[in-house]
Amino acid sequence: MNLDALITAREAEDYPALKAAHVTRHLIYVWRAEGRLTTQGTRGRSPLYRFGDILLVERDTRRSGLSRRGPRQVERSVVPAA
Repeated sequence: MNLDALITAREAEDYPALKAAHVTRHLIYVWRAEGRLTTQGTRGRSPLYRFGDILLVERDTRRSGLSRRGPRQVERSVVPAA
């Protein structure tokens, strides 16, 4: 997939990488409202987003610990008791 491809939020829901991460059209609109995602133009009345930007915002949200969409896997080193 071309990371520079411009897609609508509705089209984004159908991409396997985003579907697997449970990214929905509503979630993309929330990210835009929060300022995490910017539009790159329009197609008709639909705003366009860069595919790579959606992936980056999804990754950053998941890693922040604020996401409920995926497991929070934080690797911690275990130090044995002395």
